[in-house]
Amino acid sequence: MPWEWLLNSMKGDIKAVVFDFGNVIINIDVERTYKAFSEYTFKSPEKIKTLFEQNEVFKNYEIGKFNDDEFRDVIRQVCGYPLNDDEIDLAWNALLLDIPKARWDYLDELRHRLPIYLLSNTSNIHINKCKQMAKKSFGISDFTSIFKKAYLSYEIKMFKPDYAIYQYVIDDIGLKPEQILFFDDNADNIAAALDMGIKAVKIDPPQDFMDILEHLL
Repeated sequence: MPWEWLLNSMKGDIKAVVFDFGNVIINIDVERTYKAFSEYTFKSPEKIKTLFEQNEVFKNYEIGKFNDDEFRDVIRQVCGYPLNDDEIDLAWNALLLDIPKARWDYLDELRHRLPIYLLSNTSNIHINKCKQMAKKSFGISDFTSIFKKAYLSYEIKMFKPDYAIYQYVIDDIGLKPEQILFFDDNADNIAAALDMGIKAVKIDPPQDFMDILEHLL
């Protein structure tokens, strides 16, 4: 939903902001992961992508169906190649690019004005890598501590865009849905949030949430 639409409808009514992670806070490129697995297995990136989609690799791992070791075994089975643990982790994390310092600084300031939350379809391997990245870039051991709470799909066993995950977040935050502003880069996730009554804005990279928030808060 274009953020300009929100200016008259909700300015001043926002009591909390919920952020997706990938391509909202951290820049990502999923194609890099397909390419990395391709280079290890000698299958084309297109073939890897098809195999991952057919076996719902991202969803099953990110919803907590597998632990890390089980996930690595699934990758070996899906790819049909005896990858070692380090190769799998490196390829899986290849999609993670960077967290721009300006975004990080903005979030660090914003959290003193109103509560901010993280809501992400993600995995333990990705989160551990992001913690390493944030420690190196910003000197913080756990980047999720900047948020009042982090709702990580693999921990809460729910997945966007299922309605249940939004209801869980609404109930846990303890606000009316219309008092919550949500940023995500996925159209289906935005549509589901809107259906639940949450004010939601789709981010289209390289668009950034900072200018939008300055107009809304």
